[in-house]
Amino acid sequence: MSKIIGILILSMTLFSFTYVKLGGYITLFEDSSSAKYYKYGKSHYFEYFDNNREIINRKEYFVRYRKYGWGDIDTTYYRKGTDNYYHIDKKTLEESIALPISPKLGDNWIENDKSWSYEVIAIKQKFKTPAKRYKDCIKVHCKQLTNKNKEKSKEYFLFYSPEFGYVGNVDSKGTILSYLSEIKLNAKKGEKIGGKQ
Repeated sequence: MSKIIGILILSMTLFSFTYVKLGGYITLFEDSSSAKYYKYGKSHYFEYFDNNREIINRKEYFVRYRKYGWGDIDTTYYRKGTDNYYHIDKKTLEESIALPISPKLGDNWIENDKSWSYEVIAIKQKFKTPAKRYKDCIKVHCKQLTNKNKEKSKEYFLFYSPEFGYVGNVDSKGTILSYLSEIKLNAKKGEKIGGKQ
C-alpha cells in the first residue's frame, strides 16, 4: 500500500513538470497567479511576478519577488533587451546583465558594480535534482570578485534550462544548494504550491 502511495506522489510531482511549458532561460511573462517553488537547504523560497510592470529610468521592467521560508522578500527588476536579459539596481539605477538571451559557451559578463563575474562554462548539460532530471541546461560559473557578500560563498555554479529557466545551483564541490521543486501556472484561488498540500 505504501508503495502505491509513493508512486502516486511521484507521478503527481512528475506531472507538474511534464505538462508545464514556460520557455526561455529566464521567464518574465508570468504574473502573480503563477509561481515557482524552490527547495533551499532545509528551507525554501517562492518566486513570482507582479501583475504590473514598473518604469525605471524610462524603461519597463518586470517585477519579480522571491519570498523565503523565514519571511524575507527580495525584489528584482528584469527586462529583456535585444541580446540579454537585464536587472537593475533601483537605488543606483545601474543595470547589469542577468543572462544572455541565447547563451553560448564562453559568454561572460561582470556585475555592474564589479562584485561578481559570470561565464557560461557548459551547454547541453544534465542536472539531476530530487524533483527532476534536466537536460540541455547551460551551466554558469559565478565568482565573487570582492568581499561585498560576506555571507555568500566565493563561487557557485548555476543551471538554467531552456524550458524551465533557472532550475538550481551547486557549490564548488557539486553539492546542490537549491533546486526547482514545483511550478504552478495560473493558480485558482485557494490552490497551494510547495510543502505539504
